[in-house]
Amino acid sequence: MKKRILILLASFLLVFTASYANDSKVPDKVIYEFNRDFSGASNVNWQITSSYYKASFDEHGKTLYAFYTDDAGFIGITHSLLSDKLPVSLQSELKAKYSDYWITDLIQFNMNNQPGYYVTLQNADQKIILKSERNQHWQFYTTVEKY
Repeated sequence: MKKRILILLASFLLVFTASYANDSKVPDKVIYEFNRDFSGASNVNWQITSSYYKASFDEHGKTLYAFYTDDAGFIGITHSLLSDKLPVSLQSELKAKYSDYWITDLIQFNMNNQPGYYVTLQNADQKIILKSERNQHWQFYTTVEKY
């Protein structure tokens, strides 16, 4: 009886996995462009959304995230960052204007060779996201619901 249940379960998983994989295939042209752009990438995993393809991967000891359009156009790249790696002016602005918050997430992005940052800040009452482009001042981006 246990053997039949295991076979049935394995069959279900195989069918489910196969049908899911067919529905969410990354186009060959996107994979080709990614491999051309990041030939040293390892541990590549893809996430598919309605508006872009996101590859998470390791390269040069860092975990990076690359984004591509449906027609394999490169959108940009991001990676997590420690706050002490921010430009001094952005660190100072965070300390001066948001001293009652702590950093929960910090991401550096690069679009069209222009650097930028997103920082998620949180305090006891709220969680907000700020954005900085081209190492300029922080701008309010959005409020995130706290759980």
